[in-house]
Order: sequence, then C-alpha cells, then structure tokens
Amino acid sequence: MDRTPLPMPLRILFKGASTVIWTSFMKGPRTDLAYPRVVERNLLRRGLPVRPEVRAVPAERARMMLRTWETEVSQLSPDVIVLHCGHMETIHVFIPRWLERHVRGTADRPGFFRERYRRRLLDPAFGLLAKLQKQVDLRVPTRYFDRRTRKFGATLERYVRRSRTVASPLVLVIGLVPHGSRWDTWFPGMAARLEQMDAELRALVQRVDHPDVRYVDLMPLYAEHAARGEEACPDGGHFTPQFHADVGDLLTAEVLAWGEQQTHLDW
Repeated sequence: MDRTPLPMPLRILFKGASTVIWTSFMKGPRTDLAYPRVVERNLLRRGLPVRPEVRAVPAERARMMLRTWETEVSQLSPDVIVLHCGHMETIHVFIPRWLERHVRGTADRPGFFRERYRRRLLDPAFGLLAKLQKQVDLRVPTRYFDRRTRKFGATLERYVRRSRTVASPLVLVIGLVPHGSRWDTWFPGMAARLEQMDAELRALVQRVDHPDVRYVDLMPLYAEHAARGEEACPDGGHFTPQFHADVGDLLTAEVLAWGEQQTHLDW
C-alpha cells in the first residue's frame, strides 16, 4: 500500500450574491466559468489541491451572512474567504429583498394557479413597483443611504473579525465596479450608491488593519475592458465570462502569494 502523504488541500469559501455565480448573460456554454471555478481550475493546473466551497445566494445581503457563519466558517475552517458583498444593497431604494427573491428567484414551482399568479398578478405588480421606485430614485439624494451603508459595513466587519478567530484565514474583500448601462434607466441613483458602498468596503479593511484582510480592487480590470470597448456587465449586474476569468486570475495570484507562506499547506 502506498503511504505517501497527501498534501493538505486549500479550502476556499466564496460568499456573496448572484455576482459570484452568474455570468452575463446566462445560458452560455460550459466554458463560461464564474470566477470561483476559474480559481479552482488555475490552482489544479499548478498541481495544487483545492477544496472550494461556494455559498453564494442570489439577492443575498450581508446581514444574512451572520446567520450561516457557524455552518460555513466555524465548521469548515477555510484557509481563504472571498467576500463579494454590497452590490445587492445598492440596487433597490425601497423594494424589499424578500419580494425580489419571490419575483426573481429560481426555485419557483410549476402549477396551474402558481403560473397564472406569477404571470397575471406578481409580474405586473412588481413592474409597477419598479416604475415607482425609478421615480423615487431620481429624487432621493445618496446621503439618505448613509445609514444603510454604515449598517452594511458594521455587519461585514463583524463577519470578518469573527471569521479571523477561526485559525486566521486570509480574507479577500472584493471591490465593486459600476453597473452595466442596461440598468441606467431603472436604477438612476445606483452609480452613486455603488461608489459609496465601495468606499465603505475600503474603510472596513482599513479599520480591521491586518495584512491578511485585503481589499481587491477590480477597477483596473474594469478600465482595461472598457478601453477595449467591452462592457463588464452587459446584463446590468453580472460579469461576462471573460471578466470572470480575469477576476479569477487576479484572485489566484493573491491566493498563491499567501499560500506559499503557509507551512501547513506544504507547497
């Protein structure tokens, strides 16, 4: 029996909303990999064992993350935690998260009454709400979202600090990029809210003030794509497969540089 020791696998936890797992647009070929799978592929190509855990949920907000912390961080004890949060908080002015999930969720069941309810009542009603929200969004100054931004920052900071108590993982906080032009009409105030939320992410990393809690700036990648005439989020809120690939390469470089210093991985 071959008793050659096996290398310790690198555990990576990816957290966030649909930005982590969806491509723009969906229904593409199998080669359309979201960035968690790009990171997995890159590490495997280098002969490095990796065990990714993708716990991203469409329309997920940061305040929901602490509810699953015990089963995702405390029990899994990941080496690396990738947090891609804050995007969902900037989309809607007053439409609640549960209604967004109810309307746009992907777990709806078929049925005679269910399908007619969605087609004849739910979808038209949500469309009217979205139009009303658009008019409100045109008039509400960004400063009215200061409280939402501060609560988001406090929640995510607690998640980061608590996660660092479980064997000191590397925490990568991914920065936000502008939404696609497809959403300009429906969410006229979102651009300013994205800037505000991204500033809060940077401030959060500064408050924690630890070399293993890092802000990952995606704006240089975004600028490169824009210079080539490529929109990073053509459907409005999700990355193209190529942008996912570039984000995955960027994260891989961060993980490799950190992993080479970790004696428990025996790289």
